[in-house]
Amino acid sequence: MDDVLHPNPAGRSMTGTSEGGHVLLADDEPAFQRVGGAWLRNLGHQVTLAGDAEAAMAAFARTNPDIVLLDLSMPPRMDPVAGLDLIPAFAPAPVIVLTGHADHDLALQAMDRGAWDFVAKPIEPDMLRVVVARAVRKARLDAELAELRRREDTDDLGLIGRSMVMQRLREMVRRLGPTGIGVVVLGPTGSGKELVARALHVTSPRALGPFVPVHCGALSAELLESELFGHLRGSFTGAHRDQPGLIETAHRSTLFLDEVGEMPAPMQVKLLRFLQEGTFVPVGGRTQQRADVRVVAATHRDLEAMVTSGTFREDLFYRLKGVVLRTPPLAERRDDVPLLATLFLRRAAPLARLAPDALALIATREWPGNVRELRSVVEVAGALAGSGQVDAGLLRFAAGDAEPDDAAAVSAFSYAGALDAAIAELETRMLRDALTASGGNQSEAARRLGISRVGLIKKLGRLGLR
Repeated sequence: MDDVLHPNPAGRSMTGTSEGGHVLLADDEPAFQRVGGAWLRNLGHQVTLAGDAEAAMAAFARTNPDIVLLDLSMPPRMDPVAGLDLIPAFAPAPVIVLTGHADHDLALQAMDRGAWDFVAKPIEPDMLRVVVARAVRKARLDAELAELRRREDTDDLGLIGRSMVMQRLREMVRRLGPTGIGVVVLGPTGSGKELVARALHVTSPRALGPFVPVHCGALSAELLESELFGHLRGSFTGAHRDQPGLIETAHRSTLFLDEVGEMPAPMQVKLLRFLQEGTFVPVGGRTQQRADVRVVAATHRDLEAMVTSGTFREDLFYRLKGVVLRTPPLAERRDDVPLLATLFLRRAAPLARLAPDALALIATREWPGNVRELRSVVEVAGALAGSGQVDAGLLRFAAGDAEPDDAAAVSAFSYAGALDAAIAELETRMLRDALTASGGNQSEAARRLGISRVGLIKKLGRLGLR
């Protein structure tokens, strides 16, 4: 069986592991399936076998394995290069590609397509044992990280921040969410008013229904009426069929009226009637329909001042206003700014990091666009940084207020050459940044880049960086 699993020259034990995972072994050689599958099970792994590409995809969808061992030469795609197309389909599971000893170029192509690692046949059992164990650990760490992020989003209701004002806001949302009381959310543009509305929805008994948003200032009175109440076929030019409205869609759920202060006056009257009676008539119809809807409204305007000036109906204001919640601008929660920036960067560019000077700039800079502006700037900076650091110059450039010297921080991204050369240049920058950040430690650099150490070494050799 030397062509299946190379004998263990050192005679070391290959049994027993406390980190067994679920392995999908996709290989069309019956001998390798039999021997390799038994050997992996002996190591404590659960094994699912597949002999061709279609069976592998079906098994992956059915069993959700931790990792995939993939032979690129399986039928019906006997061409190994064509088999590279299979690799992205197994995401997010780490894929270990099985190749021949002479297939180093193919292995490198596989790494570029997203493979976690590769092992050459005939396989050294100790090498496979280590690579499989590392891949299983990676899959579990990825799953744990995803779960932690899910819990983080659930625990803070999406309203991120440790400042007292955010803690009080979250507490009010938790109290109001289950009650069904109408809420008006006031706050400056970009401060998270819709996030508050969504948090009220998910903490309510209506959470299984859809969260239905509508921007009240984006449509004319006629279009907004049709959007909210629906219309019947033939009620106006272009109404070729009956169309249910958002109020009907939000039955037994939550309707979010964003920028309600922009609502045209004629619609204010019709909305008030619905809030008072719970009934509405579609455009072009005569029969009243009923809907059980919780309404949450939001605006950046001062509704009380609008009531005083006569531009917003007083009776509608008090009908909407069970409770008023206010979303604070970032200027009132500066302690949260570094936390928010770090979180946004982690989500947008997991390998990038904020340099100390960037954190200092983030904490002191004015953010007139509030959380929305901060998130946009950090995401742009993260995309430009790749796996490197986001420093103050790059951050100023992403914010659109960079000085000429700062633009040099991203000049390397203005590629003028061929695509292959641009990709090679970007890879070189990322590899050098990762090695510098890890003090030359290749294992740590590989971890930062999200690839294996073997893959890193191959890339260094290919790019002439050894």
